[in-house]
Amino acid sequence: MIWYLARKKSLLGFWICVVVLVCIGFWDYLRTLQIRGLLIDHIVIFSIALLIDLSIGDPPEKMDKYYPIVWISRLMYLFDRRTRRENPRKEKMLGVVYPLLVLSIFALPLLLLFLIPSELVYIALSSLIFKMTFTIKGLERYGRKTMEATDLEAKRAAVGKIVSREVEDLDREHLDSATVESVAENLTDSVIAPFFYFVLFGVFGAMVYRVINTLDAVVGYKTRRYLHFGWFSAKTDAVLNYIPERIAASLILATSKSQWRDLVNEMHKKENIPLTITAMSHALHVKLEKKGHYSVGERFGSTSEKHIERAIKVMRRSSLLFAFICIVVMFGFYFISLSLFTNFTAASTALFA
Repeated sequence: MIWYLARKKSLLGFWICVVVLVCIGFWDYLRTLQIRGLLIDHIVIFSIALLIDLSIGDPPEKMDKYYPIVWISRLMYLFDRRTRRENPRKEKMLGVVYPLLVLSIFALPLLLLFLIPSELVYIALSSLIFKMTFTIKGLERYGRKTMEATDLEAKRAAVGKIVSREVEDLDREHLDSATVESVAENLTDSVIAPFFYFVLFGVFGAMVYRVINTLDAVVGYKTRRYLHFGWFSAKTDAVLNYIPERIAASLILATSKSQWRDLVNEMHKKENIPLTITAMSHALHVKLEKKGHYSVGERFGSTSEKHIERAIKVMRRSSLLFAFICIVVMFGFYFISLSLFTNFTAASTALFA
């Protein structure tokens, strides 16, 4: 298989196969030493899920209805339709009950993954589930679709699939700006945050974040309909995103060699703009604007399709850099835990000798 891919000059596929074989070999080596544990499994799960995303990506749009993550939003829309808007207090209460119910359906069962007797099945299933919580290639795909649109209406249709704002009256500049903003903001939601919570809490943590973030996208708006019903989803998502958003903004600046102080100065002037959008504006030296809401980078030029291409590259570099950091951190956790276990065993042996 490796020789076939090499002959076809599919370098990405070739190196993916090499990395997978190295991971399997290293994992088997650790097993023979009998020091493989939960953290090593997590590193393997993380690596396999990342390789699946980079090589295969998300399922085609026509298969969205079969994608489990889509069911989260569909279930919440069902609860939304069945909720009467009469009593704000009741709406707030249901705004807590329904998200917790959705979490219990999609996240809690993942705690049972540890009970799977076969470790290979556990790793394979966990890798597939974790892959559902993030997407790098998906962000790139949707960003490029807006660039490939042949006319203004097609471009509006493409942009309308990745943003929640109205796009009917937007010109090309603001459509390109919306795309760049979406790529920047989704770096947090679709990559950095799932990675961050996986490192801390495994597949369960990544899925909890994905559920909350999806519910926020469904009902987390300050409109008359969702002001009370969506408050819990919106607040919880804001709390969960606090650290990942700052990591994402830092990565955008780091991978584009921008100055952090420029972002800090902009933050003091405009506090309601997502940090990743402000960071991307400085990284690309481009003005980003959401009509009637905010504008950042006024001193730079207007947005064009070349900025979408550059935003995708920044997003991809930031994602891969953070993936590398996550793997290093997990290895660090592993060796620290191994050292602590070894010292504890030695101390116990000496104590009871």
